[in-house]
Amino acid sequence: MKIMFNDLSKQWDVIEKDVTPRLKELFKKSNFIGGNAIEDFEGKFASYCGTKYAIGCSNGTDALKLCLAAFELKSPCGIIIPANTFIATALAATYLSDLNYELILIDCDNFYQIDVNLLEKYLKINRKKWKDCVIIPVHLFGHPSDMKRIIELAEKYNCLILEDSSQAHGALVLNRKVGGLGDLSAFSLYPGKNLGAAGDAGVITTNNEELFGKIKALRNYGSNKKYHYDFKGWNNRLDTIQAIILNEKLKHLDKWNDMRINVANKYNDYLDENRDLIIPESAPYINKHVYHIYAVRVKNRNDLQNYLLKHEIPTIIHYPIPIQKTKPFKHLDKFNNPKTIKYAEELISLPIHPFMSDEEIDYVSSIIKDYF
Repeated sequence: MKIMFNDLSKQWDVIEKDVTPRLKELFKKSNFIGGNAIEDFEGKFASYCGTKYAIGCSNGTDALKLCLAAFELKSPCGIIIPANTFIATALAATYLSDLNYELILIDCDNFYQIDVNLLEKYLKINRKKWKDCVIIPVHLFGHPSDMKRIIELAEKYNCLILEDSSQAHGALVLNRKVGGLGDLSAFSLYPGKNLGAAGDAGVITTNNEELFGKIKALRNYGSNKKYHYDFKGWNNRLDTIQAIILNEKLKHLDKWNDMRINVANKYNDYLDENRDLIIPESAPYINKHVYHIYAVRVKNRNDLQNYLLKHEIPTIIHYPIPIQKTKPFKHLDKFNNPKTIKYAEELISLPIHPFMSDEEIDYVSSIIKDYF
């Protein structure tokens, strides 16, 4: 049986009938930049996340960059991220040429989230050396970070919070959806995300009217009015065609998330008793894990990966090279992050998407059992 890691075509099958007339109208009118479709998506996504505002943009990396720029951080500043995130979280600050920042990597906990105990220890010792500080929790794999503790630490040490919610659309913590718990939140809408466009796209959420206004300008060359510029901005707008597609997919997001959870639960039932495999756990503080990624840990990972591939089961490794081991950030290898380093050698992501059949889940699980 040939398994797909993700099957985006099934999403199109769901939305095709409803979205096609809107796409035809777009091409007929040719209003490809700006317009009502973008504002409509922004309003509905803000409502979905429980925030006052949402701002569509070009991609998730630009969303992080725009958020940091909108903070107008004073130098020197500290930017704190988990050590085990995707490199985009680290890259965002590098695009702000005027900012004198220090990038800090904090090791992860057993749920692959930023370790709040280590975060507290670091802030206690180092916070005073910066004029400003930003904490960027990453809700990795669809599991929310410990936002209660992070909010408490941000208040105690006078830090801003920028949620990186790119892998957790619809996840719940403190009985609220991620995206509304920090000062700002950045979402990637890359095609493979739980809410994905038909190309690159991103969105930012906030309850802060001033930050909302700044980001709207920053994504459009620094302008809120044509040829009038208040900031040095970028061309980071959301395409109208993506807004139309995203608006239609948003209607199905909660259902698709529940279908992902169902796949994950079945994996858990099949694989739970395997002592050679560590399946993902959910922390007691969260309300909903949306399983953007179903990552397990195993020794001799490459052997398992090759065995699965021989049986037409694709897997992905998120992320084989920790940020501090990459060439651009090798100066960060001074940080002691043993879990991040260890997990980078053991994690392997199994196929998961809303439309996986029971037969497909059974097949993947049985081949894993055969391997062991």
